[in-house]
Amino acid sequence: MIYAVSDIHGCYDKYQELLKAIHFSSDDTLYVLGDVIDRGPDGFKILLDMARRPNVVNLMGNHEAMAIDALSSMLCAVRHNGELVLGEEEAEAVELWFYNGGELSLADFLWLNEEESQTVWEYMQDLPLYKELIVNNRQFVLVHGGLENFSPDRPLDDYEPNEVLWCRPEADTTYYPDKYVVFGHTPVQILDTGNESIDAPAKIYRKGNLVDMDCGCVFPEGRLGCLCLDTMEEIYV
Repeated sequence: MIYAVSDIHGCYDKYQELLKAIHFSSDDTLYVLGDVIDRGPDGFKILLDMARRPNVVNLMGNHEAMAIDALSSMLCAVRHNGELVLGEEEAEAVELWFYNGGELSLADFLWLNEEESQTVWEYMQDLPLYKELIVNNRQFVLVHGGLENFSPDRPLDDYEPNEVLWCRPEADTTYYPDKYVVFGHTPVQILDTGNESIDAPAKIYRKGNLVDMDCGCVFPEGRLGCLCLDTMEEIYV
């Protein structure tokens, strides 16, 4: 089976519980739509686990992109005496990451040994911005945030990272008539659907070919939502 999940945000226990719930095996493939790290405590622990699984395909999220920028700046700015000296641009990268929940991830990263940190670092550098799939005659475009400045004739390779990583589609956004666009980044709790009860358990938002996977896993009222692309069944932790 082929599954998609998004915005795990450091919730290692929910991630492991999900793998058990779907009976994840070497015959399955799990697509992760970014934002594995930040806000929760174990993001890099999850990334390390994913990096060691050949059947887990992770996409770049805006939080991974921020972490790459910030960690690059910090590692380059450390002097031999251990002092950290950041220029204005580097400091802004670190500030942006920390503002978006990166402090816990930095602590998690520093707990990795040298081999683990190198594995995670190389893994993050190779994360793609999107994936296109055909599953049971359904066409899917998997991205983290959406497709800003969308045109149906525009090649996916033409989109800039910020147009994919930081996009927040509206609930009635229409992309392709014949392809499902599956994304995360925008928690369904703040997606203006017009008919969602605030008190109802978070669930994957589906309207036409638009699918929002982010069920606010890291938040108290949130859940980790997973979609089986073979059957379109929804699984929740």
